[in-house]
Amino acid sequence: MSIEVLVDLTGSPHVVLSLNESIELFKCLETETGGSRDLLESLRIAESFDEYLRYLKKKFGEYITPQKDHREVLLGRTIVHKIKLFIRNGIKFIEIVFDRRFDIEHVKKCLKNLGYGNIKIRRQML
Repeated sequence: MSIEVLVDLTGSPHVVLSLNESIELFKCLETETGGSRDLLESLRIAESFDEYLRYLKKKFGEYITPQKDHREVLLGRTIVHKIKLFIRNGIKFIEIVFDRRFDIEHVKKCLKNLGYGNIKIRRQML
């Protein structure tokens, strides 16, 4: 299987996965990095997908920013910047936007563990 990781203009990698794959990615990243508050919060949000999607629709929001530990932010140890929950053709998806300081190699390693052999990194241009 192949997947594309988009690195936006700010340097933040984005990846879109199904709900179950997102949960597996969060768990793999927790094992790989030792975890962080924002990663655990993102996992909790993914596991309560329907409730948070309802909340987003009420607030007319697109993205949820998981709660972060201020110390981890200052030290550059945050992993997830924000996530977007959506349903396409009856399938639940999550777009994960990683912190720009997070090492993309951890993401690539965990995506390979999920079965993605071909991982394409695309940088957004003006």
